[in-house]
Amino acid sequence: MKAAYHRSRVIGLLLAILVLIMADHLASPTFAFNMGDGHARTSLNQRDASACAPCGAPCPSTRQ
Repeated sequence: MKAAYHRSRVIGLLLAILVLIMADHLASPTFAFNMGDGHARTSLNQRDASACAPCGAPCPSTRQ
């Protein structure tokens, strides 16, 4: 019987997927913010300063 998969091809494919995931992770703005780049645009630094709630939701009295 012939094997359906070759071990080297499976390992190579998994390594390629890992490289793609790591490249996406390292290029993300959240990773840059966590590594000390405060100028990265993330939801952590886009909150409204006049908001009542810590999540950035507007105050009920200011809703129109």
